Amino acid sequence: MPRRDFYHDSVKNALTKEGWRITHDPLILGDLELRVYPDLGAEKNVAERGMRTLAIEIKVFGAVGQISELQKAIGQYVLYRSILRRQDLIRLLYLAVSAEIYSTLFQKQIILNLIQDENIRLLVLALWE
Repeated sequence: MPRRDFYHDSVKNALTKEGWRITHDPLILGDLELRVYPDLGAEKNVAERGMRTLAIEIKVFGAVGQISELQKAIGQYVLYRSILRRQDLIRLLYLAVSAEIYSTLFQKQIILNLIQDENIRLLVLALWE
């Protein structure tokens, strides 16, 4: 199984504080031939909408190699989304990033276009505050 990202526990705590229940840590997707591991699975009973379920991939971007990390994150996101569409139609996939990286890298027009074109759901967390 993959190693945990640096902010793994911070993301779990933030979700829990917002009323989400962590159901998987990590979430296991795939079949007998190939398994992949989004960082978290969570659920919450939302009034009028019923049970909502999430798959969350947490990404930490260092000062160096941000584009490489972004390429890896998008690739993982697309793979996980494809598997979820075939196996679990109700679970929504989110890419969790820090507010700092969102306000810098994710505000560049090319990245904004990519997020829109690929319909990537973001979970932006103020992890340092």
